[in-house]
Amino acid sequence: MESNLLKELEEELKEKNEKIKDLEEKLIETENKLNELNKNLEQRVINRTVEVNKLLIHKNKFIDSLSHDLGTPLTPLISLLPIIKESISNPETIKLLDICIRSSEYIKRLVNNTRELAEVSSTNLLLKKENLFEVVDELQKKYEAVFKSCNIKVENNIGQDVFVKTERNRLLQLFDHITSNAVNSMLEKGGTLTFESKPVNKESGSFIKISLSDMGVGLTRDQTDHLFDEFYKTDDSRHKLDSTGLGLAICKTIIEKHGGKIWADSHGKGTGTTIHFIIPSKEVVFSRSFL
Repeated sequence: MESNLLKELEEELKEKNEKIKDLEEKLIETENKLNELNKNLEQRVINRTVEVNKLLIHKNKFIDSLSHDLGTPLTPLISLLPIIKESISNPETIKLLDICIRSSEYIKRLVNNTRELAEVSSTNLLLKKENLFEVVDELQKKYEAVFKSCNIKVENNIGQDVFVKTERNRLLQLFDHITSNAVNSMLEKGGTLTFESKPVNKESGSFIKISLSDMGVGLTRDQTDHLFDEFYKTDDSRHKLDSTGLGLAICKTIIEKHGGKIWADSHGKGTGTTIHFIIPSKEVVFSRSFL
């Protein structure tokens, strides 16, 4: 009786062991398939990345070639149209020529901004330690005459001992685009353009948040959401020839090259706009008033 029970248990154990062995084999087979799938997936991602990079290179080359082809005939147009205007006395013809001049200048800005965006997108930044106060001060001197004519006051609230890791020319390029937008938004009433900074702690290192606040027309939530999209224009500037819709897209690309981010803050029409962006900092020392 006991021998029969033992035999049954042995058979049952043997059967279970065979099932376990079968499951182990299937598990190994499945694991091998998953590993092969992962390898194929990794290779597909690599191949797709290579393809995307090639497309981006071709895109930038195409933009550069197109910009050159458009810029060449524009140069004589922009130079000669004002000369032709001086020799004409008919008011209606002068109006038509003014339209041609404004349109030519707009195309030139569009060509330059498109080329600028392609250049920024295709090149890496060489980050060096720069004094942030001095960069803003340099920008302020550049726009001094414009600020005065537009009744705009500048407040540089950045400490003289604040340093950032950046490429100076690119940072000035970014400030130039943001400042130009701020000036356009304050043309009617003037106001104050304020520069501020404060430290930000991130896992990847030390960063600084820089803010530029104007007292201009302000933006809606939908406008702030799309402000940094390529060729996006706010409702008020969609039909203006002084805006290409690329300035802030260039700024976004520059900030992404720093490993940072950029965004806009506004509480609606008539409330002004603040552009914030974060860039890296090294051995930063802040004045007590900015802690």
